[in-house]
Amino acid sequence: MKINIQGYGSISAAGNSSEAAWAGYLSGNPTWSVEEETGLPVYRVGGLPRHAAIETFASETQLDRASYLALYAADEAVQQAGWAGKDFNIIVGCSRGPTGQWEQGFQHFAETGTALPRTSPQTTLGSIGFALANYFDTTSLASSMSMTCSSGMHAILHGIALLRAGMAERVLVGGAEAPITEFTLRQMEALRIYGAVPETNGHACRPLTSPPSGMVVGEGAAFLALSVGSEASNTGFEVGGIAFTREASPTATGISKEGKALELAMREVIAEAGWSPDVIVAHAPGTKRGDLAEVNAVNALYATISEDYCMTSFKWATGHTFGASGPLAVAAALEMLRAGKYCPLPWRDMSSTPWALGSVLVNATGFGGNVGSLVVQREGGL
Repeated sequence: MKINIQGYGSISAAGNSSEAAWAGYLSGNPTWSVEEETGLPVYRVGGLPRHAAIETFASETQLDRASYLALYAADEAVQQAGWAGKDFNIIVGCSRGPTGQWEQGFQHFAETGTALPRTSPQTTLGSIGFALANYFDTTSLASSMSMTCSSGMHAILHGIALLRAGMAERVLVGGAEAPITEFTLRQMEALRIYGAVPETNGHACRPLTSPPSGMVVGEGAAFLALSVGSEASNTGFEVGGIAFTREASPTATGISKEGKALELAMREVIAEAGWSPDVIVAHAPGTKRGDLAEVNAVNALYATISEDYCMTSFKWATGHTFGASGPLAVAAALEMLRAGKYCPLPWRDMSSTPWALGSVLVNATGFGGNVGSLVVQREGGL
């Protein structure tokens, strides 16, 4: 069954739209800043573009920042798809939910012993999906889900499942995350995997490097507008395949050193697509164990494929955006396909692949051993 990508949108520290992010990726310039309360490096979205409708809606509904960022990315996808005024399903992946509103609500309770009237609806994970549904005035299913850092990829999976089951014709799927709060950053710091402020004006997060930089938290959102049918895609791209697996590992993350679940997911999605991808966009959070597991999985996969592989990551520009990281990587993959240009890690001298760029595989992993792999490709295959 053909799954069309009718539109896509993103917002992150790399840029406040997919086009702006692509320019940021090509520049290779650092995009991190220092969070004042903790002194830790973070990847924060810069100045938001003027958007009267979103600004009015946000002020009237007192949105959490995760929902606010979701609106910008989702609106870009919906406008590109030509879905304004149409009904569609919405599924949002988010690891930590409306973090800012939750922490503010609890702080007020801790100080006063009372909760504000809107605390409950504003702090539920479902509020992100509901905010999008209210903004776009849709009546179909609107939901949010959490599978840690693979949440956004799970949202894509569930949206594709609805399309394949004939339960929907159009779905808006993706992820949003706004985790730059002192409490969240201190949680990540306690894991002893957080990156430090670079001594020089380099990149705070350096995925797939040795020694590893450590993880650096970022905020952002990305969405895909997907439809099923034989009609042409507005973007000229389609989903070539999707696979999800998990493993039970005693590690803190649930991912084994060998990356067995990653290897299995990639094998399944390549089998569905019918060919190996031209580029792999790694999850690669910049941590020693996380990056090594992915490299081991890819090496094991290509030990049985008589081709070379080409791998990159964009967390040097976006940071680790938890549940939004998968969809953000997919949006970056689509920009590579649109430009027909491989975008390497900025410290590696490889500006192009030695073959035509027609398909890209994107990985996402999360605590609990949850893994997802997605192939996006030019419409009609290679």
